[in-house]
Amino acid sequence: MRKFSTFEGVFTPCLLSILGVIMYLRLGWVVGTVGLAGTLIIIVLSNLITLSTTLSMSSVVTNIRIGAGGAYSIISKSLGIEAGGAIGIPLYISQAISVAFYIAGFAECWQFLFSDHDPLLVSIILWAVLLIVTYVSAKFAFRLQYLIMAIIGLSIVAIFLGNSNYPAITIKPWDNFSGDNFWYAFAIFFPAVTGILAGASMSGELAEPRHAIPKGTLWAIGVSFVIYAALAIFFATHVSANELMVNNSIAIELGRWQWVVIMGILGATLSSALGMLVAAPRVLLALGKHRVVPLGGSFKRVNEKGEPTTAILFTALITLVTILYGSLDQIAGLLTMFFMITYGMINLTVLIEQSMGIISFRPTFRVSRWVSFLGALGCLSVMFILDMRFGLIALLIIAATYWILLRKQESLYSPDIRSGMLIYLAEVFAKAASKLPYYPKIWKPNFLVPVSDLKKFDEAIPLIKSIVEPSGRVTAFSIVSPFASIVNEREKLAQSVKRLREDNIFVETTVMQHRDFLEGCKGVMQVIEGMFFPPNTLFYFIDEDEEKDTQTTSILSRASEDGLGLILLEYDHRVGLGKEEMVNLWIRQQSPNIDLSVLMALQLQRNWRGKLRIVQVVYNAHEKAEAIAYLNRMKEIMRMPLDVEIEVIVGRFEDALTQAPVADINIFGMQEVQDITMVRRVAGLCRTSVLFLRDSKHESALA
Repeated sequence: MRKFSTFEGVFTPCLLSILGVIMYLRLGWVVGTVGLAGTLIIIVLSNLITLSTTLSMSSVVTNIRIGAGGAYSIISKSLGIEAGGAIGIPLYISQAISVAFYIAGFAECWQFLFSDHDPLLVSIILWAVLLIVTYVSAKFAFRLQYLIMAIIGLSIVAIFLGNSNYPAITIKPWDNFSGDNFWYAFAIFFPAVTGILAGASMSGELAEPRHAIPKGTLWAIGVSFVIYAALAIFFATHVSANELMVNNSIAIELGRWQWVVIMGILGATLSSALGMLVAAPRVLLALGKHRVVPLGGSFKRVNEKGEPTTAILFTALITLVTILYGSLDQIAGLLTMFFMITYGMINLTVLIEQSMGIISFRPTFRVSRWVSFLGALGCLSVMFILDMRFGLIALLIIAATYWILLRKQESLYSPDIRSGMLIYLAEVFAKAASKLPYYPKIWKPNFLVPVSDLKKFDEAIPLIKSIVEPSGRVTAFSIVSPFASIVNEREKLAQSVKRLREDNIFVETTVMQHRDFLEGCKGVMQVIEGMFFPPNTLFYFIDEDEEKDTQTTSILSRASEDGLGLILLEYDHRVGLGKEEMVNLWIRQQSPNIDLSVLMALQLQRNWRGKLRIVQVVYNAHEKAEAIAYLNRMKEIMRMPLDVEIEVIVGRFEDALTQAPVADINIFGMQEVQDITMVRRVAGLCRTSVLFLRDSKHESALA
């Protein structure tokens, strides 16, 4: 299939889209409404926005292999299919509506010639003709461009040659400038410069899009800027402001040869409508290929000539509805908002990639970060200045579209930088956080979990989940024989933690090959000690084999020396975690492990939506009142829920274990990590799953 060149595929459609209905039928009105100075400011501001967007677009298209869809392809390949779709849909709608905008301009000019003709009927007839031409072939549509460009050129010359009925007049540039009407005039004018995406939308059919899009679009902006500024000055110096405000046909009346100007208007509106009717279906085609829109399978169909026939017909339908229900000025204001959103997102995409400092962003066309920043800021600011309510609604619609596409969980067709962007932000904040002192208030459960038995780990996952939710982390690792398949072991461990990931818990896994489990664990703990986000608590399982108690003691001792808090689980296979309703927290006055114990108990009580009971054992009855007062005071200063129960038991500790009210899990402090025998004995008497905890001194239940 033959590909289009820079001149044919980018410069010509862009320039013809820019030199259109606004230039002929509304530029004079803008001059009359806000004066020459106001008009030149509007022209400069509009072109600055489109220039920054073009420069940003040029930068990104020289860094990626842009596919079909223009701006949609740019955004989706950088920020993902979901972000591309959220912007691509309003881009497509704006281009489809643009066709109606240009047809409305054609009908308005036609009425100048034939005032008795119904403008709606004229619009529908032209719509049908354009549909037939587009449906037949895009190449045929592009061949018409050269003839139309020649006619437009002659019409501009005819205007500048002037009419003897409009001699030159002297004006002051700031005459008639009105701040009240400035932004309304801006909204009417801005669609004049939105043709910059006409070439980019044909990206999939360009011979060299990386070179064609920047070169062709920049030349189109430069040429059109000179023409618009010169015409604004010519209008202001030949026609009074009052007449410019009421006479939308002034460009025709100013022309030396009026019929040439009329032909230029008809040709410009015709070519602009034709260009957008060719470009818009290509965007819909790209959206359909990625199943971003409903009926995507239909929209991605092309005929033997490569024309997206279904997309063309659907675009024509949107255009027809807009023709039936919208006026030229109404459509212009709507287009401005849609294009502002698209342009702003293009600038933002480039700004993100520039800011991340990633090696993969190596565009051959480089622009300053200030260009993309000011472009994004300008688009957002103008959008809210024009219509705050519509701007907010538009952003909400885009956010909702993004969320819906994200929820579809479609497989992505191209890489994006979202993960890199989040990592970049994490690095920025991590650098800032590293300069600040540690404060216990920021503590949250970040577990290091050695996995020697996947079955035991699977049993403990619901408990781990109930402790670390909603913002804790889990780092699980296993030590395997040097002769074992590390790939298979990684897959097994990844499968085990899948439930945690599905519940949106941050999980990291690793597998280390080592002949000895104990030495492997020590090696892992040495490595993670230097991480910026290291685990702060070791979560370990008591092995059923008592011969491994020495190994358990060694691992706990090493973890404690490395500054980790300790959680030792004795899982009761008979009852598991019971109903996950009641937590017994055993407290001893002046215990060095009270902070971690309280924090873990509160986490379980909150995530189980259950109840917490604080239990204390005293040896004499006269100590009971003091113990109750102590526990009530602890409840208050540690900000525990009001419904926390208090239970004080008089007697020996081991007897109290059998007398305590029933719970689904019991939590104890652990004085010495070496006494695993005592841990087993206590767990056996409780007849529930039991947690034994030891503080690292970094926790604080008071913070």
